[in-house]
Amino acid sequence: MVKSRKINVGITIGDPNGIGIEIILKSLSNYSLFTECNFIIYASTDLIEKQKKHFQIDTPSIIKIDSEEDLSDTQINVKEVFSNYQFNFGESDKELSALGIISLKEATKAIKDKKIDILVTAPINKDLSFSESFKYTGHTDFLKNYFRTSPLMLMISKELKIGLLTDHIPIKDVSNAIDQDIVEKKIKALEISLINDFQIKKPKIAVLAVNPHAGDNGVIGNEDQSIITPAINSFKGTKSSINGPFSADTFFVNENYKKYDGIIASYHDQGLIPFKTISFGKGVNFTAGLPIVRTSPDHGTGFDIAGKGIADHTSFTNAIKLGIQVFKLRNNLD
Repeated sequence: MVKSRKINVGITIGDPNGIGIEIILKSLSNYSLFTECNFIIYASTDLIEKQKKHFQIDTPSIIKIDSEEDLSDTQINVKEVFSNYQFNFGESDKELSALGIISLKEATKAIKDKKIDILVTAPINKDLSFSESFKYTGHTDFLKNYFRTSPLMLMISKELKIGLLTDHIPIKDVSNAIDQDIVEKKIKALEISLINDFQIKKPKIAVLAVNPHAGDNGVIGNEDQSIITPAINSFKGTKSSINGPFSADTFFVNENYKKYDGIIASYHDQGLIPFKTISFGKGVNFTAGLPIVRTSPDHGTGFDIAGKGIADHTSFTNAIKLGIQVFKLRNNLD
């Protein structure tokens, strides 16, 4: 085997008791993906083989590799990063969940060291994954600290591109977590991503209000007048068009959102409820503002359906395809 010139896609397994490995294998049953990509799963070969046998999924054969230098062009490469291959579908088990974090850390190191080109992550359970060695609220928080940058959690589908001012924090902390500098940085991160990663030369961006009715001129909170509006005004005179703050309860009515290339929501549910209502199961979680390309599906571990063979892999497949698309655009590849 020789080192390939194909795009190298590194994949993390998420929680072994969830649907992660199932949707990975179902996605990699699409043989056409191997035309331009190599796939490396960071896991245990036995674990992947056992779940493949359980689900009876037809994929290219699986090969164990010791190094990313030894990739097979035609098989699914598994880099052995742990030896445990037990799993109990649907069960909460912190010890097994920790294997998903080992997978994540090893793949993240590989992409930092330029051994892989794209990072695609299967879902983890945030509660089960949290530990002394992983004190993060999720993938985005981990990558933020690992790369020492300020990324933007960006949900992507054909219909929507929604970025979040705040990620996985309690609703009571949202107001205190937002200031003008943060809003400006998040808008800028979305603008740069739309231009560089999606080739939208003059993005039109909508910013949703923090408070109901955009605060009703201060009657229902003053964050929109004192923070959001000044941040938006700071972009006047630039190529991009930044608009808002818009009252979130009516913004998505009558497909108003289709007027904009990207949207900034103030907090998780404000952005994710409309996104998942419109695009669930097809969308992709893309981490903008990182020096690497990272994507993931728009859903969780699916413990309730794990092991049943009914998990829909559309979102994970779309995550792979979006990662390839962004990587090509960033590197001027045809």
